[in-house]
Amino acid sequence: MVLERSFILLDRVGERTERRIWDQGVHTWDDFLDRDVVSPFSRQRKEVADRVLGLAKDAFSEGSTFFFADRLPNREVWRLYPNFREEAVFLDIETTGLSRHAAITVVGVARAGRFRALVRGQDLTRQELASQLEGAKMIVTFNGASFDLPMLRGRYNNPGLDLPHLDLRFLARRTGLTGGLKRIEGKLGLERDREFAMMTGEDAVHLWHLWDRRGNRKALDLLLQYNEADVMNLVEVADIISDQVTEDTFPPG
Repeated sequence: MVLERSFILLDRVGERTERRIWDQGVHTWDDFLDRDVVSPFSRQRKEVADRVLGLAKDAFSEGSTFFFADRLPNREVWRLYPNFREEAVFLDIETTGLSRHAAITVVGVARAGRFRALVRGQDLTRQELASQLEGAKMIVTFNGASFDLPMLRGRYNNPGLDLPHLDLRFLARRTGLTGGLKRIEGKLGLERDREFAMMTGEDAVHLWHLWDRRGNRKALDLLLQYNEADVMNLVEVADIISDQVTEDTFPPG
């Protein structure tokens, strides 16, 4: 129970006030609603908060993550993850470079443990991307806020790309983990196959050119395996880091 213990979605409630609420033994929305008085809320302010929490309960039962993304501070959108993990899409792209003019070559997505790679010139289309995002409740990436999602929006303009977004690069910082995804994986004790452990984005570009210009199928297969390793490791990193931030944020019980 992470989302149901979150009061930071209420107006004028920050981290300090949220802790003050918990310290009164008010740990869940139902606890709050059952109390006539919760400090520092006046009667009028509590009536407003009660209405918001009623809407939150409705949104939660309906799986409306947009409601919470609109009310949670950006740095707290991660609180959606423990509740909506099974309906999250984990996403990572490969490109021909880092500029805004680069082409997207592969979009790897994982959902409920299943991986799918969409490949340029084959099945990487706006329609197929929409299909992969259909019904999802949130997107999880690493550094996707500044790279993956802007690139995808610029080329495919898909409404699903505006789902609530958890960027693990920034959540990892809250646990003291910095650097790229592979560095963080190493810090967490996650290992990749040796074949992919030393690969970089530049290698991914080279592999694509071997496929695109020379028809080297082995190069494409290796690129897809590299992308799959990135995407599937996002799941493990998200689980570990969100558990740690939950432990650091919420009181026991």
